[in-house]
Amino acid sequence: MGVSGGDRVPLPKGFNAWVLTSVVTELGTGILAFALTWVASGYGPHLAAWVFTLTVLPAVLLGLLGGAVADRFGPRRVMLACTLAFVLIGSGIALAVAVWSAAPPVLLAAAVLIGSAAAFYRPAVGVFPRLFVPERSLGTAMARSGMAGQLARTIAPPLGGILIGIISLSGVALLDVLGCLIMLIALLAIRPPRRGDHLPDPVSVRGIVDGVRAARATPGVPALLTGVSLMAGAVIPSVLLGIPLAARERGWTAAEAGLIESGWIAGGLLTSGVFAWRGIANRVWTPMVIGPCVVALGLIVLAVSADWRVGLAATALVGAGVVVFTAHVFPVYVLLAPASKVSRFQSLLIVVQQAPQVIVNPLIGLIVGLLGTGAMIAAASVIAVGASFVVGRDRTLQAFRSE
Repeated sequence: MGVSGGDRVPLPKGFNAWVLTSVVTELGTGILAFALTWVASGYGPHLAAWVFTLTVLPAVLLGLLGGAVADRFGPRRVMLACTLAFVLIGSGIALAVAVWSAAPPVLLAAAVLIGSAAAFYRPAVGVFPRLFVPERSLGTAMARSGMAGQLARTIAPPLGGILIGIISLSGVALLDVLGCLIMLIALLAIRPPRRGDHLPDPVSVRGIVDGVRAARATPGVPALLTGVSLMAGAVIPSVLLGIPLAARERGWTAAEAGLIESGWIAGGLLTSGVFAWRGIANRVWTPMVIGPCVVALGLIVLAVSADWRVGLAATALVGAGVVVFTAHVFPVYVLLAPASKVSRFQSLLIVVQQAPQVIVNPLIGLIVGLLGTGAMIAAASVIAVGASFVVGRDRTLQAFRSE
């Protein structure tokens, strides 16, 4: 068993068409997410924080159910249903804004609906590449789809900032509807060449619990989940909260802080391009260990940097390290999952990425207030090294090779 190594592997046309379409859809979703947060920030930081939280919380609460549904009905059907739901949600937002304006209840309801639909959509998307390619090509396929998503997320915030001032929130919502309609047409037209195995009862409580137990009992999977959780808990707060706080402490401007934050996306995007073109390493254990160490180095430099240009280089290093790690972890994780439980495994992976934010974010204010932002980011670097240790000592991952 393995994933793609150093040789370039041609991917099916249907898969490439889906990846290109996903850029449009992710772009529309990212622009709408930025627009919602921006409008909410006009009412104050508390509403903006609630809007952000309510888009993340459903992934934690409903993620396992979303994976069970995808295992029962198949990822393509779930993606079709969720994309249709996004069309209805976007249309509803546009109509509500036109009737009631962008009032706080509208923004909060939109966040809950979008987050809930995403809780079912993301597990299905995560395993969709497996329906197109054999095991040896999965690493390349997932790197390519991941690069497409990163490209869209890089463009979305600045484009959203421009569009929200031109066409307002209702217009942005309708643009998201257009992107979802394009994805809906693509999903109806594309037929993956491979079929997954589905069980009749994964949506039951017993089926969901069975998926969690299977993940716990599958060699290599607990180490991967723990490593991903540690990396998410270290990187996401350091970038999304640490950079703005550090900017205020060190006298960086808002524009400089924005450039620093974009550095981790740029570093990740460039690294994703390498893996999408060349494939991932044959001995996947090595980059799984190296990636968190690169992240830790970048965080340490960010923790002590006084010049914003040094901070930019540091976050680019963080982004590169994250992709070195995830580009090898994610395909291996999918391949280790039993075919009939792959979506439930994927939903568990999403939950462990999101759950640390619920725990860590409240602690950040306390740590920063007592010790400063640099100390918080330095502590995050230690957590990142923990991911390297957990993954590095697992014997299953040490023995895993690509074909």
